[in-house]
Amino acid sequence: MSTEIASPRRTLRIRHVAKKTGLAKSSIWRLAQRGQFPLPVKLSPGCTAWFEHEIDEWLDRKGSQREPVGGPKQ
Repeated sequence: MSTEIASPRRTLRIRHVAKKTGLAKSSIWRLAQRGQFPLPVKLSPGCTAWFEHEIDEWLDRKGSQREPVGGPKQ
């Protein structure tokens, strides 16, 4: 029997996504439209948000794609 407790899904509004990622709001929308960033969810007619765990996963993927600064060592 599993004792794992599911954590609640937290959503972030655009200003918090921008702060967390360091991206401009316009860049977030553009990347999402191109399929290069998580898509938002429409919570109500005037409220759009992103799942925080999806933003965290996106940041983790970006971090794992890093290359050493200055190119390969000689």
